[in-house]
Amino acid sequence: MAKRGKVLRDPHLGPGLLLVEGKQYQFLEELWRSDIPAKPGLVVNVDFDSGGNLNAITAVPHAELDQERAEKLRGNRNEMFDNWTKSSAILVRATAAGGLLACWFFLTAISIHLPFLGNLDLTFWQVLGYLNRGNSLPLLEVQGNPDSGIFGFLAILSLVAPFLPCFWKDRRLLLAGILPLGFMVLIACLIDANIDGVFASEMSGVSRSLPGGHPIFSMLSPGLGTYLSASLALYLSVSSTKKFLMSRQPREQPLRCSQKLAA
Repeated sequence: MAKRGKVLRDPHLGPGLLLVEGKQYQFLEELWRSDIPAKPGLVVNVDFDSGGNLNAITAVPHAELDQERAEKLRGNRNEMFDNWTKSSAILVRATAAGGLLACWFFLTAISIHLPFLGNLDLTFWQVLGYLNRGNSLPLLEVQGNPDSGIFGFLAILSLVAPFLPCFWKDRRLLLAGILPLGFMVLIACLIDANIDGVFASEMSGVSRSLPGGHPIFSMLSPGLGTYLSASLALYLSVSSTKKFLMSRQPREQPLRCSQKLAA
């Protein structure tokens, strides 16, 4: 069994000494198998027999040492690049999630066109509050920011979901980045399904008579917050899906010399 070691003391100037894996061994000159003289600091390969006794000592060629140093340096660079890539991906993801949260809270998501009453601009978070109130509370009597309730909780979960792969290695969690976009689509469907009931008492059926066929197209128009939110959510969705698909591809193993010759 061969192990890497180092010469500590010149065997020509007295009892030689080797250091192998933190242990010191006596350097026996008759075990030296290289043409170059042994000297302190020289890196050597030390062969042991089955009983753990020194069997042979050979100097490691400089070319092999240089190759090992180059491989180690290349490995360190690759590790640094991988760490930088992961950190950058997390930073971009955090920026997208933060921008999405800001859009939901501060930018107009939809404008409701009320005949004879003007427009009512709502943020996405306010929409969640109105949905949480239900159709039993007239929309026009709700002031400020109603409690978003369960919808707010689901919104926060959808924003946290893209970061789950940072804490768990299950590759299926890579698809959690789709949740913000899925949540927004769900809210759009709920608005579409409930808009007649929400405005029934205020509009007295006017929404059905407005041009455009469906009330969600005739009474609502998306705001800047909707466009920006959809863009950020779409980015998280596409990025997560791409990482999930890439994780399914087996990594190519480098070909050995024998394999290259066979090819």
